[in-house]
Amino acid sequence: MRYALLLTLQLCYLLASGQPSDSGQQIAKGHLPVLMTDAGGRLHMVFGQDSTIYYSTAKDSRTKLGLPMAVATLPNLVAGAKRGPQLAVSDQFIVITAVNRMGDLFAYSLDRSTGKWSSAERMNDVPATAKEGFHAVSGAGQGVFHTAWLDLRNDKRNKIMGATSRDGGRSWSANQVIYQSPDGTVCECCKVSIKAKDNDVYVQFRNWLGGSRDLYLVHSSDGGSTYATAQKLGTGTWKLNACPMDGGSVVLSSTGQPLTTWRRENTLYTCVPGQAEKAVATGRNVTAADGVSGAVLAWDEGGTVWMKPDGESPVALGKGQMPSLAIGGQTVVCVWEADGQVMMRAISLTSK
Repeated sequence: MRYALLLTLQLCYLLASGQPSDSGQQIAKGHLPVLMTDAGGRLHMVFGQDSTIYYSTAKDSRTKLGLPMAVATLPNLVAGAKRGPQLAVSDQFIVITAVNRMGDLFAYSLDRSTGKWSSAERMNDVPATAKEGFHAVSGAGQGVFHTAWLDLRNDKRNKIMGATSRDGGRSWSANQVIYQSPDGTVCECCKVSIKAKDNDVYVQFRNWLGGSRDLYLVHSSDGGSTYATAQKLGTGTWKLNACPMDGGSVVLSSTGQPLTTWRRENTLYTCVPGQAEKAVATGRNVTAADGVSGAVLAWDEGGTVWMKPDGESPVALGKGQMPSLAIGGQTVVCVWEADGQVMMRAISLTSK
């Protein structure tokens, strides 16, 4: 595929005279934006600012996002180092999850047929156990959502805990341990990722075994009821007596095949479970999205955000960090944070 910049695409609704298009567009004040598209191509974004959770949407990836609306105020909202509000969508519901500094996780659900948001629903059934703040949420279809997070209950050691909602995020199941390290704890300060489709649920996390901080993937084939043995990703290892604070991401192709992307030392990799990893670039905070034209990656390095469509050279998007990607049709949109501002830029995916 051949990829061309959409220099004329105007996605900015605030600060219209802000930065030029080759540095991205400022669209709001806020931290850690998360972006995704639904099955119909509609664009959805969530971010945090102070103790307020904001949501914005657009009918497709070529239309500017609407003015952000305040979904809720969560006192002591955590929105730093990829601990910010997370987002998942289905045909009927939109679910936003967020954590406070006390270590409690909450879900907010929008019924798309009524346009009404639910009140906060706490997901961790033991209070104040998600103190690291790392969590993720994914829709699986038919109002089913799965979530996973780092949890300290019982032994004050971080483990991967999960829960499921079958009513669009309005209520959540009893929590279950998805994975607990035999060495005592998983990596304490790295992002958890989750992707689900139908009965398949994949959770990616950074483990801590034998002094190595490697990425692992755990899979459920029965809708989150049970999980198979966690599988190490890639053939290499990273011996490190510190936390890299970098967890990567997992996406699913149209066929349901998982593709993982993550960092080891300063190198970024993609990896299909069971296969050797492939080096992509140097940097950190890598994320991915998958569309009809293949996977697209984004990351930051040295204060600059980069995007790399499949098989192409990386494109510098602008100053900042912590990117998030969404693909709608032949357009991929990236949002990221720069100096307390939410930035956005789009790339057109065009055939050779």
